[in-house]
Amino acid sequence: MRDLLDSFKAEPVLRDWVEGMCCLVAFGPLDQSGASEIFRCHALAGYSAAQAVSSLSQTKLLKGTRELISSIAGQATLADIRLNSPVRRVAQTDGGVRVELENGETVSAATALIALPMNVLNSVEFEPGLSEIKRTASADRHAGAGMKSYVRVKGDIGNVSIVAPEAQAVNFLVTYAHGPEGSWLIVFSANPDKMQMAAFDDVQGMQTALQPLLPGVEVESIVGWDWSNDPLALGTWCIYRPGQLTKVLPDLRTTEGRLFFAGADSATVWRGFIDGAIESGYRSARDIDNYLTS
Repeated sequence: MRDLLDSFKAEPVLRDWVEGMCCLVAFGPLDQSGASEIFRCHALAGYSAAQAVSSLSQTKLLKGTRELISSIAGQATLADIRLNSPVRRVAQTDGGVRVELENGETVSAATALIALPMNVLNSVEFEPGLSEIKRTASADRHAGAGMKSYVRVKGDIGNVSIVAPEAQAVNFLVTYAHGPEGSWLIVFSANPDKMQMAAFDDVQGMQTALQPLLPGVEVESIVGWDWSNDPLALGTWCIYRPGQLTKVLPDLRTTEGRLFFAGADSATVWRGFIDGAIESGYRSARDIDNYLTS
């Protein structure tokens, strides 16, 4: 993606805006992000930059993502949902699948749907082992490695939306809430080399990073999560590296024996989004149903 941007001939302001939008979509270093990933999001938004921003920010879950998950779980009346139960090993047998949990418990079923993020696949032992492409993709990881945080600043700054090129530590910020008592910003930094995760505890560092975009802003506090080092995620949303799309995507969707695969990382449309996770879930559910009834 970086090579493509370097060849882009436009007025500096327009070029910086385009680069900033690419940073927002890639959410990782541009030289590690496939250009096809940027084009995909642009195409999904009707080839309109304005519609792309609207698609990514217009709809808000009033009660948060947790409420969405709880609503889906509430409809899964036949499901035995176990939280805080990391999987250690998944073994296929002649008659089914045995899933071994880290606490020593075992769960058995005719098939298994593996919805682990691509980057996490290698943290679970599979018997027999997964395809070489899946294992290599997990080891290489995708390019999503940015930082998203909620930043509280003093005063009412109103509704703002600012895009900046990769040279800046912060590449996108938008108002989440504002009022006389203070404002909350959603802040994105695409390149971890520009903004380290330590910034979650570094109010002064964040204030310095925001100055080129909001001169004089005073940061009070920061809330965020280091997804790239979270062992259950090992990255942010999925952005394929150059060459991964044609090689990795088909294999991530490929059934292996009694194991079926789903997740936002293997969606064909809104990959990396909740919508993509739901898309892949429907696909895998149909595949499992066909397998069990054939």
